[in-house]
Amino acid sequence: MARHALRNRLLTTLTACLASAVAAGAVAVSVLDRDHGHDHDDHAHIDTTNGLLVTNRSSLRMCVEVGGGTDGQAIHTDLLAGLDQARRDPNWTGAYGKARFDPATALTTGCPAPNLPDRVERTTVAGPGLTDDPSPYRVWVYVLDDPTADRILGVGRPADVATAELMREANSMWPVSTALLVRRSHLTDAAAVAPTLRAALGLVRVHQEPAP
Repeated sequence: MARHALRNRLLTTLTACLASAVAAGAVAVSVLDRDHGHDHDDHAHIDTTNGLLVTNRSSLRMCVEVGGGTDGQAIHTDLLAGLDQARRDPNWTGAYGKARFDPATALTTGCPAPNLPDRVERTTVAGPGLTDDPSPYRVWVYVLDDPTADRILGVGRPADVATAELMREANSMWPVSTALLVRRSHLTDAAAVAPTLRAALGLVRVHQEPAP
């Protein structure tokens, strides 16, 4: 019953993102969908039975893009503190659990194809976009200095969530990786950043407050 409830919740979260994902994915089709029309049994497939979302992932991994002159180790420490808070969400165990999360390997500095948008909007893609070979990274974290954050997120806005990667399956496009765009100064408050991390991880809908 719990697994069935999790599957329904994950599908609901994906469906809530679908309208923007389809629009964003359509922009990326001509550039990034280089293998359309071919079915390969060894390729990844959508898997909503857990929070990793695709079959080629076995553990939660997040890549982290940081600006020049930024202390990467301090950012990793702050993100892990935020993840400690996010792991208190009641949906965490079903989505990731102990077997799918190891703090020692969860964070990697540098994303394979970073794509920082000019501004976060409903259809923003902050990553490779449509692909049939999704990366190992469930979340792509972009750590922004204040001037960059003001331009991309809006003046004073601490963080936002966008789509990083999508896959086409059953004639639809589904987001399978999320981008978290966050101010560096915001990361120092684990309790404040945890709700956005929950949204990026699919534990709650974007802009939905988590249950107490």
